[in-house]
Amino acid sequence: MSEETKEDEEEKEEEKKDDSEDASLACAELLRLALLSKDLTALSKATTTRLSEDGEVKQLQRGGEEFREILMRTTKNTNNNSTGGIRCSVIVLVFSMNNCQPCVQFAPKLDRLAKEYKDLHVGFVKCNIHESDMNRRLANEAGVFGFPCAQMYDGHTGQKVQLEGGDVKGANEAKLREGLETHAYNVEKFERLKRDAFEALSEAKAKIFCGEDDDEQEQEQEQQQQRFVTLVKTVTAYASNAIEKEDAKYRRIKTSGKAFTERVKSVGDEGEKCLRAFGFEKKKDDDDDEEEVYEISPVVFDEFDENNKFGKREMRRVIKMLRALTG
Repeated sequence: MSEETKEDEEEKEEEKKDDSEDASLACAELLRLALLSKDLTALSKATTTRLSEDGEVKQLQRGGEEFREILMRTTKNTNNNSTGGIRCSVIVLVFSMNNCQPCVQFAPKLDRLAKEYKDLHVGFVKCNIHESDMNRRLANEAGVFGFPCAQMYDGHTGQKVQLEGGDVKGANEAKLREGLETHAYNVEKFERLKRDAFEALSEAKAKIFCGEDDDEQEQEQEQQQQRFVTLVKTVTAYASNAIEKEDAKYRRIKTSGKAFTERVKSVGDEGEKCLRAFGFEKKKDDDDDEEEVYEISPVVFDEFDENNKFGKREMRRVIKMLRALTG
């Protein structure tokens, strides 16, 4: 089997595996608006609630009304790039009760996590069911009857994150960390990558459709559309393989390869710019001076490097968005 054929099969396998999960992102915004629109009148009269920027745990008093206010303001600030409020990648909602020993044990762990993950824009909210009847109703609505119990919500869409194995039940810090490592990301870095990636893809699309006019045949338009979709899928496959595969060979792309030549290079520099937006850098092949390769910057793998504009966390998020759009 040729190297190009193996590469094609690996790309298809990677895309197929994520199809069901990525498809849900395409309608996430509509679902969020449908959920939150019911509460706009009540929220306009309520006291504004904001999450702490200092890594502190917010204590709910008004149950579901207050939490939906937090979700609405957080998703609005994130989607509109607002600087007037807190933007979150993830919101952790923890249910607790008085006279609960596991809840007492979990409290200091939660405070520690809140400070540890503040740089990844994770908001922590606690709902003690004994604080108010509204808090108790929120727990009932959420189907929580054992304490403590932690749920996770996406800060971009406001939707509940489906964690493997369900909600985090009991004082299980390890499982909560596992969920945060998977879903948390730096909001500013994510927005920067999303902007650069979408700008590069827009330029590539304009290049592909540059010859389109009103009289163009429908078949030719479909071919151009497919060519663009193929470019997006190829770039996201390259990026996903680079950050998820252990083998170092996936971090380098030969510019002479058939897949790269036909799907990326054929679009010109606009196509290659899409790769550069995801942190790939063009350089000479160490094994062949006449060969050029695209290699992903090692800075992507070190979120604490001062030159790190974005990392694996942010790339995963943008890749999922693009896969949802291309189907």
